[in-house]
Amino acid sequence: MGVTIKDVAEAAGVSISTVSKVLNGHYSISEKTAEHVRQIMHDMNYYPSANAQNFASGANHTVVLLADMSEKVAFRNPHMFEIVAGLEEALGKRGYRLILQGTDETSACGLAEEIISRRSADAIAIHVGVMSHPLSAVLTKLGFPHIVLGMPNFDSQVCWIDNNNIYSGTVAAAYLMSLGYRRIAFIGGKYYDLGSAHRLQGVKQGLSNAGFQLDDQYIWLGDSTRADGFQMTAKLLDQKPLPDAIICANNYIALGCVDALHKKGIKIPEDIGVMAFDDYPFSQIIEPQLTVVDINVRDMGAQAAKFLVDMIRHPNMQIQTYITTSNIIPRDSTKTRK
Repeated sequence: MGVTIKDVAEAAGVSISTVSKVLNGHYSISEKTAEHVRQIMHDMNYYPSANAQNFASGANHTVVLLADMSEKVAFRNPHMFEIVAGLEEALGKRGYRLILQGTDETSACGLAEEIISRRSADAIAIHVGVMSHPLSAVLTKLGFPHIVLGMPNFDSQVCWIDNNNIYSGTVAAAYLMSLGYRRIAFIGGKYYDLGSAHRLQGVKQGLSNAGFQLDDQYIWLGDSTRADGFQMTAKLLDQKPLPDAIICANNYIALGCVDALHKKGIKIPEDIGVMAFDDYPFSQIIEPQLTVVDINVRDMGAQAAKFLVDMIRHPNMQIQTYITTSNIIPRDSTKTRK
């Protein structure tokens, strides 16, 4: 006869209930006790039936991620994989598996309702790209453990986690100021592009902290594409005096910006410095390689996993937070000005 949960309890000197709670990750058991019980289970080669464990606990130790998986999404959303990788790795360490479910903004709400009604997962992660008002209403009404990867662009009570783009913008401005740049320009996404808008807000704040300002003539907004990056830079170069540094809201815009500067015969960084956000996907293949404010999106996924497990154990927990893991990677597109 195989080892039973009763055998484990007797060997560990705890109750059967305590062993059961350890198996199900119950928050009421101290980590010291849980580690002791897990060691006994390992020593005795005790492996509980997953189906029986799930039936008894009402849980299946599964998190479903709803995200856009359409063709070429990796180019439109290059950070998705790193976020998912961080989420999956951190969930695995906590005994949960991640299931990826492709969807879009119109069908995500129905999928979430089905998952919740069938209890086919313990929690749901939602990429902000498929977030909607109806989905927000469902999650808020039902109180199901969830987290949105990215801050929704509308007011809501959903739980979310995001990078602090305002802080990143402040970091970018402070770094250029430290090199001696003073006439700093910003080219970014349109007003409804929340990430770009927050980075612009941070740049303005960083300049203001040093007693400077970002003049309107040095702010150009458009689509986050190479083509619009080129056009915005061309318009920026009609301004007098020329800026001595340009901050690009993302790598796609930076591609167009550098193209426009090269076409005009403007040397980087001798004439104008260029800086962008995010190290991936183009910063190291642009010539010269770009100085960037890098964002650790894998850590964002890992933090999201931690919050999800906490919410599973504490259903009333509410999370709306930023993580601040921005750091400068200096490269050849900027230099110290004399």
